[in-house]
Amino acid sequence: MKSIFRLCLGGVVIWGFLPSAQAQVVTPLFPETARTPIPVEPLPPSQDIPTLPIVPDPRPVPPTPPRPRPLPTGTFEEISRYFRDLNRAKNLARQAAEIANGGLQRYRAEAAMHGAAIDAPFEELEDAWIFTFRGGEPGFVQPSIETQVRVDRRTFQTTILYNGPIRSRP
Repeated sequence: MKSIFRLCLGGVVIWGFLPSAQAQVVTPLFPETARTPIPVEPLPPSQDIPTLPIVPDPRPVPPTPPRPRPLPTGTFEEISRYFRDLNRAKNLARQAAEIANGGLQRYRAEAAMHGAAIDAPFEELEDAWIFTFRGGEPGFVQPSIETQVRVDRRTFQTTILYNGPIRSRP
């Protein structure tokens, strides 16, 4: 004996027959809107649709992110000046890379060079900041160029130390 089922998809009603021995009933999520339960047949295993096993990711867990940089100490004015100068240095380093790589029509620096200066990839020396960052063509997914720029803390003079293919990071 076969069961008759009715399925409504986007206003189109589909009628069909199911063997009663294999028919199951699906309980609707909103019973007040359903008129009758819809019987469904479980799918048999198929050789055409392979089932992939679930395996753990073989890649190692990334290392713990570096600890945040210590914030400068001093008076409010000294701290404000430090962040203002660091932001200026970050922008100058990014602009130097943009010029060296053909302008904004051909090059964009990574997002970290557009955000908060304290989050930019830099090293702090006694007399300078050294920014090491990546970039590529506008809209890049995978960066292709690495740039390292030194910015003097007193004069804000920029010096490009490296501008070329991406080097491996330690």
